[in-house]
Amino acid sequence: MSGDATLARLIQHEHEGWDDPVVCRAVFGATAPEVIAAQIQAWLLDGLGARAVRARFYRVSVGCVAGVDLDDGRAVVVKAQRSGRSATYFESCFAVRRHLANEGFPCPRPLGEPLRRGDVWITFEELVDGGELGDAHDPSTRSALAASLAQLVTLARPLAASVALGRAWYTAIPDDRLWPRPHSPLFDFERTAEGAAWIDDIARRARAARSEPRGELVIGHFDWRVEHLRFEDGRVVASYDWDSLHVELEPVLVGANAHAFTADWQREDLAQAPSVEEILAFLDDYERARGHAFTPDERALARASCVYSLAYTARCGHALRPHDESHAGDFRPLLRRAAEALLPR
Repeated sequence: MSGDATLARLIQHEHEGWDDPVVCRAVFGATAPEVIAAQIQAWLLDGLGARAVRARFYRVSVGCVAGVDLDDGRAVVVKAQRSGRSATYFESCFAVRRHLANEGFPCPRPLGEPLRRGDVWITFEELVDGGELGDAHDPSTRSALAASLAQLVTLARPLAASVALGRAWYTAIPDDRLWPRPHSPLFDFERTAEGAAWIDDIARRARAARSEPRGELVIGHFDWRVEHLRFEDGRVVASYDWDSLHVELEPVLVGANAHAFTADWQREDLAQAPSVEEILAFLDDYERARGHAFTPDERALARASCVYSLAYTARCGHALRPHDESHAGDFRPLLRRAAEALLPR
């Protein structure tokens, strides 16, 4: 079977899990698997000068991702996503990742340069496999996850003042706005505003802490969770989904990642949300890995950043199921507990 045919078959299989392949339509302007496969082949030729002869996987989340073997012998991942980000942002991401890879950090090395087609960005990287899935509810896995984030921050520190990655949502969104544009066309916050006022209120309380910035500006990955990592002998050996890099206050970074480090949306055998106790343990693990504790004010900022991130994820859940919190991946029950436990009264 040709590369086009195997890729189209994987695309069709992925679509069978969606009521409506809305992300593929947004990225490709089409949902026909053959059309999508042909477009991916064209991007591979434009960006890497090669064609796919074998397809390994095709997955859809915020963007559309395919793993393929090329006719020049390389195994690569191609990712396409709609984004309003600039070329400078993607170039900075590539620069950071190349630096980390050169330092021996377990991240895939970027290939070629980012391509822009209208409002769609296409990126390429080496396909890295190996390692095993993890369960971050296990304390040893949680500790390895937090330690690898601290290592990333340390290794990327020399680039923090020179790259154009921008700040994260918690600090970057203007005071007159509460939420960013949702990260996926699946979520329509305006259409589903009814019944979400309590989530918005908690998010505003959490954002109040940003008026007193504390901590060092560092480079960090803002989606550092178990789904994007692979483990071996108690350490992280591979990492994925590197489109969430920002230069941000370290407590904001750590708090944002504490909110959902346990989540793997590809698996049904895991509880997606952490407990409040696990969130606090993640903060402790990170402090141990960095070698010294946050100050009390920095710790408070990390907690507030965590609650804002929880509120955003809860708001996404509300957008999908406004009247049903029973779904295993719903963060609204956790948000209620966390707001009480983590924010000042």
